Amino acid sequence: MGSTDSRNSEDNIYDVLRTDILNLKLRPGMIFSIRDISEAYQVGRTPVRDALISLSKEGLITFLPQRGTMISKINYDKVLNERFLRTCVEEKVILEFMAVCDLKAITELEMSLDRQEKFVEEEDIRAFLAEDMYFHSIFYVGVNKGYCNDIISANSGHYMRIRLLAMADQGIDREALKQHKEITDAILAKDWERLHTILNFHLNRLVNQERALLSKYPDLFERENVEVRREPDELGVDFLVETKLKYHA
Repeated sequence: MGSTDSRNSEDNIYDVLRTDILNLKLRPGMIFSIRDISEAYQVGRTPVRDALISLSKEGLITFLPQRGTMISKINYDKVLNERFLRTCVEEKVILEFMAVCDLKAITELEMSLDRQEKFVEEEDIRAFLAEDMYFHSIFYVGVNKGYCNDIISANSGHYMRIRLLAMADQGIDREALKQHKEITDAILAKDWERLHTILNFHLNRLVNQERALLSKYPDLFERENVEVRREPDELGVDFLVETKLKYHA
């Protein structure tokens, strides 16, 4: 952020801001102005304004009358709804995938598992979460449901942020990788009952841990009224690193 990197061009400022929000580089609850973002990312105010409008429609930006603009806090009700949507759709998708998956698809899953193992060893939570999401997308693409995956991903901003916060707080959950391997094994064995059990647990296993985060980091969640104004130059600071959570940059 705040560099002359070509990624900050006016054409892709929406993508850059969205990525920085989802990766928790920008702190939930942080209040800023369009000018702050324009200067930090070295982009004109008009494309910044347009990007913020688009992000507000996704619930990632909140406009505060007479006060500025805020990186939306994590809304736990939306976390639950976004997870529910993914759980309902994905179970059906994986059932279809099991019936038609071929060697190419299985190879993709196994290669993804290898990359996940690497990111676990490196303790790179951002890369692990991205690979986790890719692993699940293989099922959708494999049954020509990539559009469904795109819709779910576009509406998972709160879910993705709380997952990243959980890993930053506790470290990468090695159980997630183990369950990904079990899901792959169940697909190969075409064991639907086993897959159903693993998948249901896998997608809902973090609920108790997430609820603890609401008490531990109350200012990051929407139910609290605490809002922190950061100085404009702090937009160049990585929140996840700055807060000294267990994320290793």
